[in-house]
Amino acid sequence: MPTTTPLALTTWRDHDEEVLQLPVMSPVVTVVAESATPAETAAALYGKGVRRVALDRPADLTGATGARAIVSTMLLTGELTSWGIVVDWDVALGADPEIWRSFSHLHPPRRILDAQDTKDIKNSNDSNDAQDIRQEWRSTFYVGKCVYRRGPGFIQVRDRRAGGSLARYTLDDPAYLEAVDRLSAGCPADEVPSGVLDHLVGESLAGRAGRLAWWLPYRVRRWPWPSFAV
Repeated sequence: MPTTTPLALTTWRDHDEEVLQLPVMSPVVTVVAESATPAETAAALYGKGVRRVALDRPADLTGATGARAIVSTMLLTGELTSWGIVVDWDVALGADPEIWRSFSHLHPPRRILDAQDTKDIKNSNDSNDAQDIRQEWRSTFYVGKCVYRRGPGFIQVRDRRAGGSLARYTLDDPAYLEAVDRLSAGCPADEVPSGVLDHLVGESLAGRAGRLAWWLPYRVRRWPWPSFAV
């Protein structure tokens, strides 16, 4: 799904902030091709040895930047997180700050912005509430918090976003499997049966932005040790 404007990524081959200060660790700026899906982009970066990425624009969930920008940014953040790549990104949560819990499986953001701050993120400051959210997000995050895997004729989701307790979903209805295929790349909401989409949104397995929708869990890449972590 193409974005409205190309997304520029600053990338490094290490995730540690102290290591990044070394002269040999100069960053590389990459412009995401509009023809590339978030999954393709993340896989290509990981294959090149990238282990930290900074996004050049915030994810503005207030809708001010447009639905396509929101969906593509959130999908890319999820794909990067699934590979274990550190993501430096900023997010404006909008009218419902608690929505962050639906995204708490994504790598914690660098900053949580007020809506008016998204136009000038260099000069923005977190409010006290935003700092509390960011701290909780960071302290409870781990890769694999909400993941899915495919089997023959089914998809299984393992979700620990709700206070660490495990919720498991097994999708085997063809309508749901087709919906996940569409939502995984982002799609117009009306391409998914309304009952299916409402169910997925209600379980925080899909998100909506304007007329678009997307799949929230990311694919499990490596089974963690110990396995009870997911």
